[in-house]
Amino acid sequence: MINIETGKELKLENVLSLRKKMTEMDVHQEMVKIGKFIEDNGIVKTGPVITATFTVEQANGQQLLDMEILVPINKKIGNIGGYKTKDIFHLVNAIYARHHGNPNLLQNVYQEMIGYMQRNNLQQITPGYNAGPGDRLSVPLFCINFKTSVINYAK
Repeated sequence: MINIETGKELKLENVLSLRKKMTEMDVHQEMVKIGKFIEDNGIVKTGPVITATFTVEQANGQQLLDMEILVPINKKIGNIGGYKTKDIFHLVNAIYARHHGNPNLLQNVYQEMIGYMQRNNLQQITPGYNAGPGDRLSVPLFCINFKTSVINYAK
């Protein structure tokens, strides 16, 4: 059993964003490209890389993920290099659980969080957000409150 916390908030400023449909291999390649872009432009990452998967499709025998990669950075850069920037990413009223260990077991954490939402009559209104410090997957976040505005992107 995992520890699930409620009423959590995640607020990030100056967030580099890439959203597109990708294979798992493409996701890895895009992460490398983002790292190189950050390094080449003298940008400093100020928080964990956040990912969200919106849908999963099958195309040409492969899984195609509609995914967004979010990276908080130290300065405003505008929309360059194929990336967009969001002044603010704000996730509120989220449930939260931390996963340590084998990333292949992360699905078990999701199942427990979904069960928690069902038992407590909560409605998930955003995709699950994962925050990974370094190269280990660590923090699934789900937003669950359907009565308030949940994610605010300032331009």
